[in-house]
Amino acid sequence: MATLSIEPTGSSDFGPCPCCGNNSRRVWGHVHSPKAAVAAYFVHWTRNAVRDHGANFDLIVGKWGKGATAPDRELVALAYRLEDDGPSFMVIDAADRPAADDELVGKALARKEVIGKPIARKAFDIVDAILDQDPRVAELLEGKQEPM
Repeated sequence: MATLSIEPTGSSDFGPCPCCGNNSRRVWGHVHSPKAAVAAYFVHWTRNAVRDHGANFDLIVGKWGKGATAPDRELVALAYRLEDDGPSFMVIDAADRPAADDELVGKALARKEVIGKPIARKAFDIVDAILDQDPRVAELLEGKQEPM
């Protein structure tokens, strides 16, 4: 996929988490190729508990802009874990994620509809760009709270 750029657009904190008492954070934004928008993203995690709880990346991938509608886009969901040897992702069923009900989504993809398909490469390129370019998710790489 061509070089991607990230446009952070919003965030919210809420909680506390029922099992650990920490607050959660959700950030979102858009992903652009040099020619067009290619996705919207949502990242959700429990603050100060990334190593325990991981995070979720919900990607709405497809056509955007004038004339594009929900059927032009698909939801891909990935579970993120921070292991001792670094971060890892696993594709999960998107129908179980809150973004599956978003009016921007035409279809929430099952894991089997992503693995081994071209959309998998797109999704992994997108999450790599988010981790690399969105400073709000720095905590996910470090496993500790980012400065406020």
